[in-house]
Amino acid sequence: MRFRPRRYQCPNCQWDFAFRKKRCCPGCGTLLLIASDMPTDAELTAIKSFWMWEPVKEKWDYIRDWEEHKREAMRRFEQHTQVWRTELVKAEEKLHPPTRWIQ
Repeated sequence: MRFRPRRYQCPNCQWDFAFRKKRCCPGCGTLLLIASDMPTDAELTAIKSFWMWEPVKEKWDYIRDWEEHKREAMRRFEQHTQVWRTELVKAEEKLHPPTRWIQ
């Protein structure tokens, strides 16, 4: 899995380039962030909206409002955590069924 694109194509102006100077598109100046930039939460809150590289989808994802995006991501994470816990309990029950004492 690639965490950064080999070449960049600006989602705003479609400019194709290989080097992101100052984390921006050289054509239109659109802010393009990738995970290795390691922006802080405070920076992202101040910026509010930006384009973020999504390595799983291998495309740019527009973040309209960072705070809202963060809340939604935490909500989805909690849902997945609940599912994982439920599945873990079911798996443990299958591995260790209740014992019956035969007298």
